[in-house]
Amino acid sequence: MNKLLVFQSDFGLADGAAAAMYGVALSVDDSLRIFSLTHDIPPFDTYEASYRLFQAVPFWPEGTVFVTVVDPGVGSNRRNVVAKTNRGHYIVTPDNGSLSHITRELGLESAREIAESVGRRKNSEDSYTFHGRDIFSYTGALLASGKVPYEKIGPELDKNSLVMFEGMYPKISEDRINGTIETLDVRFGSLWTNIPKAAFDEMNIRPGEFLDVTITEGKTTKYHSFIPFMHTFADVEIGECLLYVNSIGYISIAINQGNFAGAYHIGTREPWHVQIGRIKAPK
Repeated sequence: MNKLLVFQSDFGLADGAAAAMYGVALSVDDSLRIFSLTHDIPPFDTYEASYRLFQAVPFWPEGTVFVTVVDPGVGSNRRNVVAKTNRGHYIVTPDNGSLSHITRELGLESAREIAESVGRRKNSEDSYTFHGRDIFSYTGALLASGKVPYEKIGPELDKNSLVMFEGMYPKISEDRINGTIETLDVRFGSLWTNIPKAAFDEMNIRPGEFLDVTITEGKTTKYHSFIPFMHTFADVEIGECLLYVNSIGYISIAINQGNFAGAYHIGTREPWHVQIGRIKAPK
């Protein structure tokens, strides 16, 4: 193992919760290199936790251990798991959907349920509401330090039994793609969809082409226009809209030096959908 340990949570940094997790990890091995992905996930938002893992994990070295703690079901019968990606990362997490985007992007080699006899911090048996400190951080440190190998963390699970979110994949037809708006580029208001660049490649859509874009909230159309697909923001005038491939390889919608979501009052996830197609010539 490379001794890299990366934390994500919805705890924020206003109190000592994140620091307590770091302290537990360093008590296992004080030579670990600890980093924060983010502690600003909105409270209880397991979908956002899943997405931010997807945004970061692929760019870390093989063997890096991630601990993600967004856990509204803490103390219930939801499972505590470790998943190994096809690229050799390890993700320690409650089984509540947080592995959905990583499964789509990298695929999972396997998963194991954390045995409390192995992965629970000593003398924490009476603590039921801070598994981030008492189980996930401790287990993550055991893995990252190499003190317990992955195969000894607990029994192997059927990876297909893990909780996954629905609507992860767009629907692609001959001349149209139907997808969802998964999240926003937080500071700039660009819409990040679940449509991969490969879908545009499949339809032979090339930069410079104008496309027919419709955004709906349920059955209500909230936006419709013809937008060019471009390499970068500067390819259109300030204030103009564009489609582009974002930094993680998915189709996004933006206003050059503007906030698309704010300008058109667009939200994310269900019931927000986007339809992108070729402009049909008039008959």
